[in-house]
Amino acid sequence: MITNEKHKSTIILSIQTNESNSLDKDFFIELSKNIEEAENDLKCKTIILTAKNEKFFSNGFNPELFIGKSYDEIYSNVSLSVKSCANILFSKKPIVCAINGYAMGVGAVMAIFSDYRVMVNKNARFGFPEGLIGLNFPSTTATVLIELVGIQKARELLYSSKAVKSEEALKIGLVDELCEPETLIQTSLKWCAKFETMAMESVTGLKFALRDSLRITAIQLESRDTELLSKAILSPNGQEGLRSILEKRRPVWKD
Repeated sequence: MITNEKHKSTIILSIQTNESNSLDKDFFIELSKNIEEAENDLKCKTIILTAKNEKFFSNGFNPELFIGKSYDEIYSNVSLSVKSCANILFSKKPIVCAINGYAMGVGAVMAIFSDYRVMVNKNARFGFPEGLIGLNFPSTTATVLIELVGIQKARELLYSSKAVKSEEALKIGLVDELCEPETLIQTSLKWCAKFETMAMESVTGLKFALRDSLRITAIQLESRDTELLSKAILSPNGQEGLRSILEKRRPVWKD
């Protein structure tokens, strides 16, 4: 599900699950394991998170993770994904997300939780489609999104569920740089290079300084975020929204 490669002081983690790189329970377990191993590698200073796919970085959750499941099962899977994504946000080492294609839903969350984002300049989209499938949005994730693009753009992205193209993603601050698909990893490595000559104590300390205010928010909101999203997924409209993804149709909402 994740390939692991080394390039000097950078570890490159590449998602490879299925044709749309949708994510399930095993993926989140493996992601946390790989990040932990990279953090414990004394020769690793930075991490690149990308995907081996011509079209998708990640299209979000695999709906089968939640369809027809009990509340306890849904809560457990949501909690696992929340904690796994938090490992990106609060990693001791800088993470560059190399977005090779569509980054949607929890795929987009992993991207904004990274320290830097490099995106291909064509055949890619970045968005949060929760409003289209009857789901809500975690408050901690919304806080990160607001920090990146401001409250007005965050509101527009969430309420419209619009998937923006690369040029707009750069313009509003969702990503830091665009590049040709064939230079994605090379461009991402340039963002990593600035850390190669720094002492690891400085890198870690500076990242803590940038993230600690978010850490407090995440701790306070984790239980509530997990509960509210689990209830939304379990609801009839949440289940209908997820089924509509699998069946490739528009959802039909219940009053």
